[in-house]
Amino acid sequence: MKPRKNIFFEGNIIDNRKLGGENQPFFIHRVVFTNGKYAIVRAASGVCFRPGENIQRNDSEWLYNHEKIRLLSFEYLEEKESVRQLLEYC
Repeated sequence: MKPRKNIFFEGNIIDNRKLGGENQPFFIHRVVFTNGKYAIVRAASGVCFRPGENIQRNDSEWLYNHEKIRLLSFEYLEEKESVRQLLEYC
């Protein structure tokens, strides 16, 4: 059996956008990760990450302010595509 590697990396919140109605708002965030890739991410809880703050992944857990969070599925993007998707997200 292979030893399990500890996987750790961070994502810096670049920008965010509020969507949804007054009763059910949600936030999307443009993030750049330490691997140089970008993504549009959304927390399952609807929490808003502020630009300049970090999210972290340690093994299979995501953390924000040292608290465990759950992110909805996302894919890595190129920088220009991440800007376009943040602006055009419906």
